[in-house]
Amino acid sequence: MRNVFKSLAVVLLFACSKDEETQKQVIQEIPQVVEQDTLVSAFFGLDDALPSLLCNQPGSLLDGMPVNFRFPLDASSLSETDFEVLDSLGNIHVPMCAVLAPANENGENRTVLLLGEFGTAITNPPVEVRVVGDLFTIDALSGESACSAILNLNGITNTNVIPLADGPSLFFAQRIDDDLNECDSGIQTIQVAWNGGVTPYISGDTESDLFQYYVGYSDSSGVLMPHVPVSIADINDNDNFHQLCFSTSDEIVKISMMAYTVEDPNHDPNVYSEIEVISCSP
Repeated sequence: MRNVFKSLAVVLLFACSKDEETQKQVIQEIPQVVEQDTLVSAFFGLDDALPSLLCNQPGSLLDGMPVNFRFPLDASSLSETDFEVLDSLGNIHVPMCAVLAPANENGENRTVLLLGEFGTAITNPPVEVRVVGDLFTIDALSGESACSAILNLNGITNTNVIPLADGPSLFFAQRIDDDLNECDSGIQTIQVAWNGGVTPYISGDTESDLFQYYVGYSDSSGVLMPHVPVSIADINDNDNFHQLCFSTSDEIVKISMMAYTVEDPNHDPNVYSEIEVISCSP
C-alpha cells in the first residue's frame, strides 16, 4: 500500500453526492456516550502533497486527512459539505472532496478521506473536525463482530487531530466471518484498521510480510496469552485495513503491532500500537 493517498487518482475522480431519500430521514438524537466516541480520530496525513485534480479541480496541491469512525457509514449520505476542519488560528475549511474509497469494501467504510486545504503542519495545523451535514451510519453486516447503530452524525466533533509528524496507529479491530473473511489459512480472522494509510517500513518487506509483526492476545484467567498470525489477508488494495489469520481457537481479545514496522504516506513510522477487539454482546 505504498502511499495510499497518491494511489487514489482514479477513484477520486468520481464526485460525491447525497441520496435524496437519505437526506429526508428524520434526524436521530445521538446519545452523548455514543457521540463522544463515534468520530474516533482525524489524521493529518499529507500537507500540500496531493494534486487537486484528484477532486476534479486542477490547481494547487491539497492536504489529505483520513477521518475515522466507530460505525460504518452510509456512502449515499456522504458529501464534502458534511465536514468542517478548524485550524489553530480559528479558520474554518470545507474539504474539496470526501470519499470512502479505497476503504469501501464490505466490512470497511469507517474511514473518510478528506482532501482540501486544512492549514499548515508547523505554523497553523488543523485542530478539530466537525460533522455539519446529515451523514448517516448503517448497520454492521453479517459476519462482523462490532456493534452497529443507525445514527445521524450531524453535530459531532473531534479535537483528536493527529499531527502530520506523528506516525499511524491502530484505531479499530473486530472479528469477521462468512463472506467477509479473506483468509485462506487459520481458523479465526481479526480485521484491523489504521488511522492512516500504511506501507511496510522495514526495508525489503512487502505487505504480505507484515503478519509476523502483529500479535494477538487471548485471555486465560486474566492473563493475556500472545499469538502470532499465520498469515495476513486483504492486502495490496491501497487501503488502511488488514485481516489477520490466526490458527488458535482461543478468542483473540487484543491486537498489538511493534514499533517501526509500518509507515504513513509522509514516511512517519508507527510507534507501538494496540487495540482491543470489539465484540457486540447479545
